Amino acid sequence: MYKKIEANEKLTEQDCLPIISVVSYGEILSFAQQHNWGGKKKQEVQKFITKIIVIDINSSDASLLDAYATIDAYSKGNLPENPLAGSAIKMGKNDLWIAATAKIANAKLLTIDGDFDHLNRKFIEVVKYKHV
Repeated sequence: MYKKIEANEKLTEQDCLPIISVVSYGEILSFAQQHNWGGKKKQEVQKFITKIIVIDINSSDASLLDAYATIDAYSKGNLPENPLAGSAIKMGKNDLWIAATAKIANAKLLTIDGDFDHLNRKFIEVVKYKHV
C-alpha cells in the first residue's frame, strides 16, 4: 500500500514535504504493538518517520486550537456560518487533531477510511485510498 501511495503522491520528489501529526505517529506505534510487529517492520516505520516532519499538537498554537474547535463544531452541525449538510458526524478526538493539523499545514490528508470524508473540500483536501 505504501509504495502505491508513495508513487501516486510523489512523496520522494524534491518539492514534496511529507508531514505527519504526532497523533498519527502514536496511532502507528499502537497499531504496531497491538499487531506484534517484528523488529524489521518497526525499523522500516522508524526510518520512514525520520524522513518526514512530525507536527506536535502544542496547546499554545492558537491556529491549531481554532482549527480543532471549528472542525469539531462543523462535524456536530453547530457551525452556523458553515452548516453541515445532513446529520451530525461523530469524530474521534484523534481524528479531530489529525484534521486540524492538516488544515493548519495546508496539507492533503491521506487516509484509508471515511472518517474525514465530510471535511473534503470544506476544510482540507482528503485523498482516500482503499485498504487492500
